[in-house]
Amino acid sequence: MSSADPGSKPDSWSGEPAEFDDYAAEYEGGLDNPVKRLMSKSPDQFIAVKTRWLLRREPALRGGGLAMLDYGCGVGSLMRVLAEAGGRADFAGCDISTGMLRQVEKRWPAQLGAPPALAPQQGAQTPFADGQFDIATVSAVLHHVPVAERPAVYAELGRVLKPGGRLYVFEHNPRNPLVRYVVAHTAIDRNAILLDATEVRHGLLNAARYDLDTDYLMFMPPGLALLRPVDRALAWLPLGAQYVVAAHKPG
Repeated sequence: MSSADPGSKPDSWSGEPAEFDDYAAEYEGGLDNPVKRLMSKSPDQFIAVKTRWLLRREPALRGGGLAMLDYGCGVGSLMRVLAEAGGRADFAGCDISTGMLRQVEKRWPAQLGAPPALAPQQGAQTPFADGQFDIATVSAVLHHVPVAERPAVYAELGRVLKPGGRLYVFEHNPRNPLVRYVVAHTAIDRNAILLDATEVRHGLLNAARYDLDTDYLMFMPPGLALLRPVDRALAWLPLGAQYVVAAHKPG
């Protein structure tokens, strides 16, 4: 996005890094939005909803030995929160914003060991090898990608996954009216185009053969631990603030 015209949309995703660089040093997961601040005092609590789900789905992440890519990793929060919760993997992250990538090492606690391997993206493309990763995540990224360029993201994710690999796409749910309000009033999301889980499913299936399923997340404020069972019980209901499309690549 052009710094001269902050309301304009990029002609290609490769035009966006400068915008995200502007947010990198002070990025706090959208808590500049007062509605999100009412629901939680920490951006990590929102991310922890996803990492708890991921650890239930992928219990082997606690044992180490898996290679995991966080695509569009930003400042590395998902990998960090996952590691703090006991996730052990060969973490790698990529992003179109080098400013965001520089923040990953700065924010990575020393007690977690070596920070993730990091690489800049060129648009949708990454420098990783074909079939390099057992698991890939893409969390709250696709709504920043112009619609015409999303197929390239799906194709790249399929390329870097091993046969039998698993891909998890976490996104804001546009069926939730509070989500639409928050996104419309959050600076970093000013050019966001939200996408339904159905669009993600179709996009993935157009790129590769996958077995798919979908869960809905975050029906309750993420800081209220007593209500977590309610979230899990409602995972079928397409009104949660977030959703995750799980894609298993045939072996």
